[in-house]
Amino acid sequence: MSDIKIKEAPVEDEQAQPILTHEKSLSQKIARGSEAGDMLDQQMVMLGIQLVTQLNVLIKTSRIYDRTNAALDKPVDAILTLIKTMAHDRPVTLRLQNDFLFLGDSHLKVNAQQMAVATSIIDALNAWKIGGMTFSLTVESKDLREFAALFVSLDPDNKTLEDLQKEIKAREIAGIDLEEQRQLQIRKRPETAENIGPDSTKSTDPKAQRKMDAKNGYAKLAGSIGDLTQSARTGGTVSFKQARRAIQNIIDRMVDDETAVLGLTTLRCHDQYTHNHSVNVSLLSMALANRAGYPKVELADLGLAALFHDMGKSTIPMEVLNKPSEFTDDDWVAMRNHPTEGVLGLSKMRGLTNLPGRMAAASFEHHMNLDFSGYPKLTVPWTLSLTGRILTIADCYDAMTSSRVYRREPMSPSKVLNMMLSKSGKAFDAVLLKLFVNCVGIIPIGSLVMLETSELAVVLKPATDKANAERPVVRVITDPQGNPVDHGPEVDLTEKDEAGDFRHNIIRLIDNTDYKFDTSRYFV
Repeated sequence: MSDIKIKEAPVEDEQAQPILTHEKSLSQKIARGSEAGDMLDQQMVMLGIQLVTQLNVLIKTSRIYDRTNAALDKPVDAILTLIKTMAHDRPVTLRLQNDFLFLGDSHLKVNAQQMAVATSIIDALNAWKIGGMTFSLTVESKDLREFAALFVSLDPDNKTLEDLQKEIKAREIAGIDLEEQRQLQIRKRPETAENIGPDSTKSTDPKAQRKMDAKNGYAKLAGSIGDLTQSARTGGTVSFKQARRAIQNIIDRMVDDETAVLGLTTLRCHDQYTHNHSVNVSLLSMALANRAGYPKVELADLGLAALFHDMGKSTIPMEVLNKPSEFTDDDWVAMRNHPTEGVLGLSKMRGLTNLPGRMAAASFEHHMNLDFSGYPKLTVPWTLSLTGRILTIADCYDAMTSSRVYRREPMSPSKVLNMMLSKSGKAFDAVLLKLFVNCVGIIPIGSLVMLETSELAVVLKPATDKANAERPVVRVITDPQGNPVDHGPEVDLTEKDEAGDFRHNIIRLIDNTDYKFDTSRYFV
């Protein structure tokens, strides 16, 4: 496979400092379309994501502290630095359209780690029906503090954007302007989200909207598991209502487009492994249970149980969970005790009056394996619940296809599936595993393949024709020379030509982990 050329995407450092500029703007010195211009565009997008992050911190902090409190110093100083860096040519405008964030005309594509922050800002802007927020060089610390205090003190349910704008003017807040959301005109020929700029009047197509809905649902689930895990660590009161609502939303999305939901499980962020893993296991479990015939109500119960299957890890010190080196014997004892600790912890939570059976089973049984070769070890007869058998499959698949703190490189989906199939009837329930393969595909979602044309493609969803299960729906992502292509065609490999022959064929699977190629970008 030495002849394959894959250009890696640049790694973004979320902690990167703002770029340094001279007294005149760099963008006036760089030709558009040049390599330097592309680098500047990428850096501006990175700074835009930092701006969104710091705005989120400022708003959340202002809900707790007064505008003069020192707790606001960090986000205010960071925002001022970002604005001074970016606003040489024109004011910095953060726009919202169709639940997509833009910095000027550039779409701010976020990864899994940034998704919850982006969703928080999107929800805040939507509450006020704000379509754009512009910062100019005249903005000062007092303006940001006053604006944030105003933003969180007024109620968007009782006040309008016009009221907010009047208050901004009355309090002489300078350098911050807000604009209304624009009404979109419905077009007969829909455009994809990637082709829509914030100033466009075109609508997103239904597929793009379903993708966005699924992504928002994923972010809310990740936020729920984070909040509840923190509550469990501190002994606080736990409320499952938000998580249950998010689960129900995911189920509705799954009914409309299962692959849009399952595609999100390709997100692989080792720094947020615990949260992402719990959400992924919940999605995979619900998809499998849906194939097994679960009604909607029971799907929600199972999804909630799966979401908190690793709650026992809240008893393990963070330095152990995030340990980059080999575990000691004591570390392994703590890790292998987490299923039992999860049941005990869930039963003590003040947010639960009675511990549901599925939730207990999800926590206690997900590492046991069908043949009880896993843990915890039991000295009494035991029958694995259906929940436990479903969770064992979903948990193993996501854990092995994910990067971890101590294992940066995950296994490719196809390798993991082959390994699991070799243990069918032993570690895994054979019938459920077969249904799971139907969910993710014999060539799983997110896999990288080479077509007979030497083009590379990523698997978007399993084959629609089960008689040709090895022929999934793919998106072409490179030309025959291995150069990446934008907006490559979506191809159903079961399509035939006039002579009855398949139009396209896979000649081999590519191990995307060998090339450090992240296919999740095609699902978010």
